[in-house]
Amino acid sequence: MGISHSKVSAMGQFDLELDVAEKKHSQVKESAVYEEDCLMESVFHSMLTLERRRAERSRKPFVLMLLDANLDIGTADKLLGEAAKVVVTTKRETDLAGWYKKDAILGVIFTEVNLQGENSVTEALRAKAEAAFVKHLGKERAAEIAISLHIFPENWDKDSAGWVADSKLYPDLKRKVS
Repeated sequence: MGISHSKVSAMGQFDLELDVAEKKHSQVKESAVYEEDCLMESVFHSMLTLERRRAERSRKPFVLMLLDANLDIGTADKLLGEAAKVVVTTKRETDLAGWYKKDAILGVIFTEVNLQGENSVTEALRAKAEAAFVKHLGKERAAEIAISLHIFPENWDKDSAGWVADSKLYPDLKRKVS
């Protein structure tokens, strides 16, 4: 086996300007996947399905947080755009943020959560999100965002005739039936 050498030019064409304080860089993002640092709707739903299936197999839970502005089109997307910036800067590196419904519902997938203990993970996440929104958006704007939290996997028997899936949370199951 031979030794391979390579040299990186100091003035190479792949130089990347990085402003750590602003978290901005000159490298072009893949616009087909990201939009304002959030996953696009189709990609987010794919990741949600993948994470849900992983949780069902491993029995390791995750939490889906949905943020809904419940406002008219135009004001809701502006508020959720601001909320997206807050979410992206406050979430953990392993969590995913994206559009559950473009410009109407923002979603965050919190992976590797612990359901054991006195404090409810959903209440802790809700309190953290509310505090971040109040700090960055103000109390009045933060109050316009409805937060719902869903723990996966749910305790259910897929083969049971009595189980009915919420098609909003399980869009892949709805597609199979059609």
